[in-house]
Amino acid sequence: MNTILKIAFSLSLLLAAQIAAAQKDEYVRPAPRNDDYNYTDNVRSVRLYPDDSEVDYPILQLGSPIQMVLEFDDLEAYNKNYFYKIIHCDAQWNPSTDITVIDYIEGFQENRIYSGENSFNTRTVEYVHYELRFPNSDIKLKKSGNYLLKVYLNNDENELVLTRRFMVYEPKMKVVPESRRSATPPFALTHQELRFTLQYAGISVPNPLQDIKITVLQNGRWDKAIQNFDPTAIRRDEQAYDLQGKIIFPAMREFRPLDLRTLRARSNQINNIGFDAENQVFMVELFEHFSRQDAVYSFVPDLNGRYILQSFDFPNVKLQGEYARVKFTLNMAEIPNKDVYVMGGFSDWQLYERHKMTFNTETESYEGEFLMKTGYYDFHYVYVPKGQPDMPHDFTRTEGSSFETENDYLFLIYYKPYGGRYDQLVAVQRYNSRPK
Repeated sequence: MNTILKIAFSLSLLLAAQIAAAQKDEYVRPAPRNDDYNYTDNVRSVRLYPDDSEVDYPILQLGSPIQMVLEFDDLEAYNKNYFYKIIHCDAQWNPSTDITVIDYIEGFQENRIYSGENSFNTRTVEYVHYELRFPNSDIKLKKSGNYLLKVYLNNDENELVLTRRFMVYEPKMKVVPESRRSATPPFALTHQELRFTLQYAGISVPNPLQDIKITVLQNGRWDKAIQNFDPTAIRRDEQAYDLQGKIIFPAMREFRPLDLRTLRARSNQINNIGFDAENQVFMVELFEHFSRQDAVYSFVPDLNGRYILQSFDFPNVKLQGEYARVKFTLNMAEIPNKDVYVMGGFSDWQLYERHKMTFNTETESYEGEFLMKTGYYDFHYVYVPKGQPDMPHDFTRTEGSSFETENDYLFLIYYKPYGGRYDQLVAVQRYNSRPK
């Protein structure tokens, strides 16, 4: 009898272990990526910016006293052991293989984030706010180029939480850009075309076609980057890039705004503000939006897709900022076999499942409710083939596109001379399609 009981007890333990393992495996962490990405749903409001401007691109000049600031909220609201690691990458964002950590870092490559602070005086969602500033006493950067910042739990890179791209440059070359209306017939009314001259007086560039790599970004978006094009003319100290129909971007429309800086009064975009007592969360309903595909162009100042965290209700938005469930409504006919998302800098320019909308057949509108922190947001409605969020997205039917739209462009010049071991970032030039 004792033997039977022992066998039964062992089988029950084995079954319990299998059930626990199955429950643990229900959540599959996304595979690591070398771009801006959140790997867990509890981490929100992630931002990376230089400490002298919250809306600037994550770029530092080599040797500058300015620090990069990473901040995020953990909605699970208890302190955790977060660690970070910084990796040098080539112009294509692959880890650099010909230089070692000691070549590009002074200090320690892996460190802990110590500055977790609990939110206070929030009526609804509680969270822990984390902030990291670097370079710091633990880590300093010695080389220019692309860098990938990884944040993970418990000093285990398999528990990856987020990745963020940033850049360090050393000014050695100069970019002189221009914009023009595209002469290519299909794009004349909807796209913006760029040309530029790259100047490098005093620098020996024996093989400019091989030694120099160029990236052009629109509004800081790497998912729409244009790369790897050859110059149209090479002179002694400069190269010209006048490539008709090559450096061309859809102009899109000005971003739609959302002013969520107060939950005590309605901004121009908000139809109603309420409070769900049962779930203890603010409910914000926006006025419904419509497709802008055939709308007449109208200039409205925007942040070119970025967002800021700010509150008119409390002085410390980092620790006192409220989270609210915001309802978006896009009133338009259903797009067959497409999934519609809300996208912007707040979503890392990614199509996360939590920002996907559903089509309501009764109201004939796309609807979605998303948790957002008090601040000012830019966004667009975009769509992809159903069930394929990693496919290139489109916005033609939801937003339209006009060549008059104001956009921000960023030119990044990488230089790897013969015998060089890494891609140096030797020029960064910002250019606006609507010069002020």
